Amino acid sequence: MLFLDMVRPLSLADGSLIHRYELVSNLARLDNEVHIFTVGEISFSNLANVHSHYVSPGNFLSLTVNYLKISIRLLGSETFDVLYTRNPNFGFLAGLFCKSRCKRIVYELNGIPEDEKNLLREKSEENEFPHAEKKNNFSNRYFSAHARLKLFILKKALGFSDRIIAVTPGIKSNLEKGYKIPGEKIFVVSNGANTFLFQPLEQETCRKELGLDLKTPFVCFVGNLAPWQGVEYLIKAASHILSAFPECHFLIVGDGAMKHNLIKLSRELEVEDKFIFTGVIAYDRVPLYINASDICAAPFIFARNAKIGLSPLKLYEYMACGKPVVASNISGVYEVLEAGGGIPVLPENPKALAEGILKLLENPGLRMELGSKGLSYVTENYSWYSVAKKVNEVCKSTFETEK
Repeated sequence: MLFLDMVRPLSLADGSLIHRYELVSNLARLDNEVHIFTVGEISFSNLANVHSHYVSPGNFLSLTVNYLKISIRLLGSETFDVLYTRNPNFGFLAGLFCKSRCKRIVYELNGIPEDEKNLLREKSEENEFPHAEKKNNFSNRYFSAHARLKLFILKKALGFSDRIIAVTPGIKSNLEKGYKIPGEKIFVVSNGANTFLFQPLEQETCRKELGLDLKTPFVCFVGNLAPWQGVEYLIKAASHILSAFPECHFLIVGDGAMKHNLIKLSRELEVEDKFIFTGVIAYDRVPLYINASDICAAPFIFARNAKIGLSPLKLYEYMACGKPVVASNISGVYEVLEAGGGIPVLPENPKALAEGILKLLENPGLRMELGSKGLSYVTENYSWYSVAKKVNEVCKSTFETEK
């Protein structure tokens, strides 16, 4: 049996939820019996071998208490082959209290948490308190102590784990060098795309359903509006794009910590009327927005992304819909663009981003060529089913090593 940690209601506010949903669904299709914790209703397409255990929502402390209560009740009646988690707090608790009833713990890491938290903090200070003085020493000491505690918990969770799955080679390298974890314990398994849901659809039909003009060029971004996504550079590139294609519009599909600041930036740059911020969109409707567009963008920034590389879920989904992509030229992205269909551009450079988008707007034939190439590449290499098969092999390898 597999025993996964908490899954929240599926939404675009957090791409990790898509990852969990698809991984659970496809592991179940590989004849695993999967138990998950969920804080909201979530459908797994009537898969009889997926068992959801509801956890009452609340703050971290109450969630942890409720999580432990259900764990104790569940583990008191059954023993699980694998406990699979990507949450450091739950991985830490599992290592302390669940080892006797879970034969193995597999931990999945999609980024370096302290890097993400530092970046969120920096962006918040830049955008919301640009003229404020530095925080006092007490606040800085509190933040440092909190960060040290989080790092301690993560390291313990990784130490308790029998196997670690990293979604990029950069994360694996960081764990080996910075966390002193043996390389043979870490397996690299990339993200993927649901190639049954994300597939080419007729553009006119999608636009009519979404109420979008049939003749307007649309550039689309999909994902969590977090600092490392670089959506601000797409907004800054808009003026240059609009000087050549004044009718062009931009779809920003998703939600996140940066949404307020991004809307404010579009207003300051006087391009607000060209941007549509959709907010959270149901997962199964996202392909409508991608297929309604002409070009898709992924303007990732250097920080965090360059350090650990990317396994760019949004690129796979764009390409699975047959759309050409303009994205930042960083590790993990360039390789996908080179093998699939897309144009790499210098990160954090609005002019370079605009030039890449303009190249595609000006050339419908190139858009079709790159879109077709990307579709073939993702369909053959990055379905969630193929990802789940690799994860399944890692989980099974924990038992084979004992034979």
